[in-house]
Amino acid sequence: MILLLLAAAALTAQDADAADQEPVEQQAEEQEGTAGASPWQAQIYSSNTDWKPEELAERDSWDLAHKCGGTLIAQGWVLTAAHCINQKRIENGNRVRLGADYIDNDEGVTFRIDRMVRHADWNKQGNHSYDIALVHFVADAMTNPTHAGPIEPIPLYDGPPLEPGVEVYATGWGQLEAGKGKGFESELTMAVLKTVDCADYPQYQNQVFEYQLCAGPREEGATDDTCTGDSGGPLVLDADDRQLVGVVNWGKGCFQEGGAGIYLRIDNQHFRDWIDRAMAADPSVSELR
Repeated sequence: MILLLLAAAALTAQDADAADQEPVEQQAEEQEGTAGASPWQAQIYSSNTDWKPEELAERDSWDLAHKCGGTLIAQGWVLTAAHCINQKRIENGNRVRLGADYIDNDEGVTFRIDRMVRHADWNKQGNHSYDIALVHFVADAMTNPTHAGPIEPIPLYDGPPLEPGVEVYATGWGQLEAGKGKGFESELTMAVLKTVDCADYPQYQNQVFEYQLCAGPREEGATDDTCTGDSGGPLVLDADDRQLVGVVNWGKGCFQEGGAGIYLRIDNQHFRDWIDRAMAADPSVSELR
């Protein structure tokens, strides 16, 4: 396994500026106690520490900070959902964490998000169209790989669109109970899923685009699912050759028997070209069709 850690234990602000210009990727030894269940898993979180007392009375600061999941797909690039990032969040200091199973401590290594590329046709008014974005990250003075587990990008699936019945899984720190403000999980969790026919779910009638897929529990009576806080995270082909086949997008309810979630497809007909063009675009580009 390639362990990609951007070593910045002694990084100064001047060093960080240089890191924007050239890779600082290097091999690093795996730290004890950070096994890394999913080396491509990313967290997008707020670096804000100015939480109100009433907020902290209900939830811990790490819980309040968590925003979304994401997937490391290349050096400096995390794939996520468009609704997970915007320019204001970047200006407010949202960061990327890699190499962590737990997010309630200093596990992992964090990076500054310096820019994004969202799909230009993303509709934030509620119909969940083209909900895909890339965030670019760089090392800064807060980047410290001391407690990071293995970090490795995942290959993008380049086969035909998945048909129903394919075994997949999703990971994230999202809620394990449906409902607003239920709190996120401190430990990375996995939903064991299979692709299903969206037409079998009347709650999604006329609401799923052809570039999205549905996935639900593999076993009858099971309630495996993604939920609030998992958005933007990976949907992975459950095979010896792990590949990214989707991005967590949305769903109606969580953990319901007979339920399913909606994921944006990644395959040879959907978004592979967009991802390549977005990463190659001029840094001034923040939206791309």
